Amino acid sequence: MPAMIPRACRKRGCSGKTTSRSGYCEQHRGEGWQQYKPGQSRHERGYGSKWDIIRARILKRDKGLCQEHLKQGIVKQAACVDHVIPKAQGGTDADVNLQALCWSCHAAKTAREGRK
Repeated sequence: MPAMIPRACRKRGCSGKTTSRSGYCEQHRGEGWQQYKPGQSRHERGYGSKWDIIRARILKRDKGLCQEHLKQGIVKQAACVDHVIPKAQGGTDADVNLQALCWSCHAAKTAREGRK
């Protein structure tokens, strides 16, 4: 089997190279995903008790089903509530801007938004 080609470390700003499947160099291995806005609690980020009530209402409205999968005719249980227009881009917590998604759809949508 051929040796793996060294790639840039996934850690933003790191110039290190790695052949690890994790994508992180030796210095950053084990860090993985880091919390958005480090040092702030979920309440400080706007996801406190009020969000818990909104989340429950949206999951009930969408019958606990992933809206992205439903568009494809697939029934899959939702695990989270997502902002259609992210709060970082001016979205609000209004019901029309929220949708129930499964973890995989939410992760994919968040990754797409992060590349923009």
